[in-house]
Amino acid sequence: MTFRKFIGITLSFAANCLFAQDRTTSHDNQQWLQYYSEAQINTDWTLLNDISFRWKDGFNENSQFLIRTGIGYSLNQNLRLAGGFAYIGFYSKNHLNLVEYRPHQELLFKTTFSKIKLNQRLRIEERFFNPLNKVGIPQENTFNMRFRYSVSVSLPICNLSKNNPYSKFSITIGDELFINVGNNIGHTIFNQNRFTISPTFQLNKNILLAPTWNNRYAATTTQGLYKHTQVFWLQVRHSIDLSDN
Repeated sequence: MTFRKFIGITLSFAANCLFAQDRTTSHDNQQWLQYYSEAQINTDWTLLNDISFRWKDGFNENSQFLIRTGIGYSLNQNLRLAGGFAYIGFYSKNHLNLVEYRPHQELLFKTTFSKIKLNQRLRIEERFFNPLNKVGIPQENTFNMRFRYSVSVSLPICNLSKNNPYSKFSITIGDELFINVGNNIGHTIFNQNRFTISPTFQLNKNILLAPTWNNRYAATTTQGLYKHTQVFWLQVRHSIDLSDN
């Protein structure tokens, strides 16, 4: 089976799972702040780190934090294989009630058509959940896997500076599908889908700002109940060159 056929089957299967049943949808809003860094060690290896905090209801309530690190190996200039580990905490009414340990592996494919950039990523996550009671003691753990496929297109708009060739403005449009796999997922084979639009400001060679609108549609633990979330997501991306070149 080719990669393209796999993605097509996955998307079709997810759509059937999602739309073949009666649905009730609730609505909310969230605010995300996320910092990414890519530290180029040499032409082959890159350190990949990011940290994030999330709120909901207009910054009134804590939702989630994430700390993630990994390393990537470039098979060629367009294809990168990577793996890493994340530590995530989930809040309920501003109290930490669940932590997750999440190893992952991914394949990133980049393509450029003239000045238009196309990125595709397939990520596999192993998710270990540890509920906490009121005094912070772990309770019975659960495990499942999740597949994520994302595609994004970056469209250049204009230069922001005559003196700085790296200072540019572009628009990035993307979509990411999440599929659960495992014995503990119940009815939630479809996990969520994120459609994003990002006005992107490349300030210089190393710093990029992307205030992102994230339209997220997700399953819940209640069968037939889904959550539609409008997310304001401020992404800060930092490129660092650690090589001798």
